[in-house]
Amino acid sequence: MTWTNRRLWHRSLMAPMLVAVMGGCGGGDDEPTPAATTPVSAVGVISAFGSVVVNGVRFNDSGAAITINDAAATREQLRVGMMVELEGRLDRCPQPDLGVCTGQATRIRFRNNLVGPVTTVNRLRNTLTVMGQTVELDEETIVDGAVVDDIGGLQVGDVVAVSGLRIREQDRTRDRLRARLLQRTGGFVNGTTGISVVGEVTDVVDGTSFGIGPVRVRVQASCGLPTGGVQRGQFVEVTGKAFGAGGFDCDRVQVRERIGMPDASSVELEGYVSDVVSIGNFRLDGMGVNAALATLRDGTAADLANGRRVEVEGVVTDGVLVASRLLFKREANVQLQAPMQSIDTAAGRLALLGKVVALTTTTQWVDQTSAPVRTLSLGDLRVGDRLDVRGASDSAGVLVASRITRTEPSTLLVVKAGLDAKSPTSQLTIFGINALTGPQTRYRDPEGNLISATDFYALAQVPPAVPSVVRAQGVAATVANTVDATRTSSNRGEVEIAR
Repeated sequence: MTWTNRRLWHRSLMAPMLVAVMGGCGGGDDEPTPAATTPVSAVGVISAFGSVVVNGVRFNDSGAAITINDAAATREQLRVGMMVELEGRLDRCPQPDLGVCTGQATRIRFRNNLVGPVTTVNRLRNTLTVMGQTVELDEETIVDGAVVDDIGGLQVGDVVAVSGLRIREQDRTRDRLRARLLQRTGGFVNGTTGISVVGEVTDVVDGTSFGIGPVRVRVQASCGLPTGGVQRGQFVEVTGKAFGAGGFDCDRVQVRERIGMPDASSVELEGYVSDVVSIGNFRLDGMGVNAALATLRDGTAADLANGRRVEVEGVVTDGVLVASRLLFKREANVQLQAPMQSIDTAAGRLALLGKVVALTTTTQWVDQTSAPVRTLSLGDLRVGDRLDVRGASDSAGVLVASRITRTEPSTLLVVKAGLDAKSPTSQLTIFGINALTGPQTRYRDPEGNLISATDFYALAQVPPAVPSVVRAQGVAATVANTVDATRTSSNRGEVEIAR
């Protein structure tokens, strides 16, 4: 795996103050402290290091056997955003009131879901198609190796390695992949560049081809199929070099092991819900879950639905995960870039552009400054540091941070969120922050095309309609916590209707 030097410094970005906590070992003061050294299996996204943090639990990885794409690896090669399988044990929570739980990892395994060429880029929907697989990007996706850190730096023909969460559909050929880490590795040369896909076989056609969700694999004599051929439900890795006409020719097919979740084992699992019958009968990452007696956080049983992202903790009984806790995960939909105005290390909160930002056990920390701090924490920040914050608003209007990135100093301010109000053609209100516009502002439609101010304000929807997501950039106005996008005092003013 090739990692470009974009100063992401994922390896030692510690989660600083574990607040706004979640229940169970992800946090919460009304859950019982787990018994000492409980065996545990976890599937989730790495959110921080200083040990490795998965699903809000800090696992000591110093003695763990680590593999990346089935090759032996070191802990320094792990990255924030990787979707990993982890085996180990869970120790007592030393500070259960803060949700600070620790454990020991004995095994950590990472595999990219797929590596292959981009065949379409849909900027309007913020999606890519990679070998037939729809890949969705959102505010939590880390893009590494592109010209910029979002979909704008990607194009048809780029080879990308994708790690993410699968969103299962009833028609498995329409499964989607929500990217958590997406790496651009170079350009695709058909017949030369290595490509791969890992996952569950969803259908087999006369032994000539099979599917892993939407990805079609054409069987060749050289594939080296497992004994008995490829079977539906097998978890396999397929590699090759030739792609075209909606599928790729396999050079090798290998059955791969998944993390063990035997009866009586403790399990922590993150993913997107599928096959909902009731709160006591649904599936998560293909595993049956019964959450009828679980403690529910940030939602109710009525909120459980196919495609909803959750984190579940419990014990496996008769092959079913009997949940003790179910957390409904918020999808990040707000971005702020601005200097930090204040910090409260005791409460684990900070502020920028007049908005309060709260940290959680799973907040990701990234340092992109010229002299990055490997163990970046809340205590390393100083008033005036420029931050890029991604997250979701809670009911009180607090921005709950999914990721905080410290960047180089800049006068540029950015706010992106659902549009609250508009005053054509002079002002937008986005996440409670005013953005001033004028005749010289650059206005863009959802496809990035320049349009007139009149057309922009006509397209931009505000409540009670479904609000448009708008990105505004500019400089600080004379009025506090206001973005000046007029281009009268700078040449940086721009507003865009985003995804």
